[in-house]
Amino acid sequence: MGEDGRSRTFRFDELPLPGLHLDLAHALGARVGPGGGRRTQRAATIHWQSIKRFVTLLATLPVPPVRVEDFRVRHLERYLMLRRETCGEKSARRSLQDLLLLLRAVPGQDRLDRKVMGYLVRRGHGVDVQQSSRQGYSDRELAAIMAAARSDVVAIRDRLTVGEALLAQYLSDPGSLSDDELDQGARLAAMARTGQVQVDYRGLPLGEFAAARHAQARQLFVLDGDLAPLMIYATGLTGRNPETLKELPAEHRLLEGRAVVVTLTKRRRGKANARTSVHWSVEADPARELRALGSYYLLLHRMMARSRAFSETAGVWSIWAGNGKGVRAYAPAAGHCGPFDAELTRKLHLGAWGRRHGLVGDDGRPLQVMLTRIKRTVEVRTAKSVGGHLPSVRVTNTADTSFAHYLRADPFVTEWAADVLTEAITDAEHHARETVIRLGGADAADVPTQIRSRASDGVLDTLASACVDIDNGPSGGRCRESFLTCFTCPNALVLERHLPALLALADTLQADLQHRDAAEWADRHGATWQVLTRDILPRFSPAQRATAAAVRPVLPLSLIDGPKE
Repeated sequence: MGEDGRSRTFRFDELPLPGLHLDLAHALGARVGPGGGRRTQRAATIHWQSIKRFVTLLATLPVPPVRVEDFRVRHLERYLMLRRETCGEKSARRSLQDLLLLLRAVPGQDRLDRKVMGYLVRRGHGVDVQQSSRQGYSDRELAAIMAAARSDVVAIRDRLTVGEALLAQYLSDPGSLSDDELDQGARLAAMARTGQVQVDYRGLPLGEFAAARHAQARQLFVLDGDLAPLMIYATGLTGRNPETLKELPAEHRLLEGRAVVVTLTKRRRGKANARTSVHWSVEADPARELRALGSYYLLLHRMMARSRAFSETAGVWSIWAGNGKGVRAYAPAAGHCGPFDAELTRKLHLGAWGRRHGLVGDDGRPLQVMLTRIKRTVEVRTAKSVGGHLPSVRVTNTADTSFAHYLRADPFVTEWAADVLTEAITDAEHHARETVIRLGGADAADVPTQIRSRASDGVLDTLASACVDIDNGPSGGRCRESFLTCFTCPNALVLERHLPALLALADTLQADLQHRDAAEWADRHGATWQVLTRDILPRFSPAQRATAAAVRPVLPLSLIDGPKE
């Protein structure tokens, strides 16, 4: 019995080699019990499949082990080889990891072979192997998937709207209906009341009964085939994990018609952090209900409300599945069920859905539709929209998880990040080369190109800046003021080539403070120091300052008193 409310019975008496059953059953119980690391029905089933495959393999050996004490390293390596025959390398190693975790929970570890015990904790053969997921979709591929899903969602909504309208008209004004509409309205009314699909089988061949039930049920209920587009659109819209969306609850709170509060479940976070409440916005305009998370959730809730009344599921998902095996399986609920109540692995037939819509990838091949890839793509797009700031991406995962499992290996993120980095370096280099500061409140852009070129060549240098108009000084006429006056003069222009002298000037002024009274120093150099340390030096990057510091000259203090002739 898992924490997700789903249960399953595992029968060891159906397996060969009964001498292994008790120890392996103890190990499975430890892994899926209250203190274990596998606390959902799906995770427990994966462990059971590992045990079943391993024991079945051992039974085919000429001399199979009959007790856990007989396990050898070659048995584990043989299991890995078997898995490689039916799945990829990463999946095979993941299967081996699951088996090793089980064997580490076998009671009485000292009974195991010494080499097997070492193999169980050795790194690199399965334990701690991270399963790398597939890359996300390109923008074009995701847009095609979402457009196809949206068209199907609209079709499902409109189909149910037509059925509900006919039922409402039959109940309120049956006299306005034609004979055929009266018959159909009566069947819909019986379906709404009992949940049983009402079909007129007269004149139908036996082989068409199932299709007739399907056609009738789809007038009021969501069907199995509707789940694929509904789930795809929910994943693309929310960016949530598929298992979280499959456990979407029907219970919610509506806040003033503007937002809906839903409690989501993500069991991978551990029992203490498995549940979180989210606020999804609701669009007042019905025509925009497919654009807002809250509006889409309410649409799902509304479309499956009739079916939920009979399936009595706690989730928002409820469908009519009364054909085929569902005739008996869901007979007590008139064919209705929560599709993910028994297990989360219900097949959605996404491949068939993609082929039906003719979806093609960027490589020209049929596009493989996967919910996990859609979720990954949304994660990538969110990261790109916030400029790669991972704390801002923390919607469904932590920043570390988003990077390690969704962003790091994705080629679209890698290409985008390379472009961003290139632009940043280019921009930084451009600004580093174009650092031009006009002092005295003037605008550097007003300096003529010819004057700026002469300043760059050093022709207009004073002490630690350039003078763009020495013939018009602040006191009128040709300037004969102290060099310190330059730091408040609109004629002064500072370039990166002046940075060594600026740093030397800062050192000179600071050294002069050691030989003067603080008040006297502030009166003499305070304004210069303020402009130098607050307005000029911070405009240069640390790298620029570090380079200039290596070549800065020594400025005698007498120089800053002004020209001598």
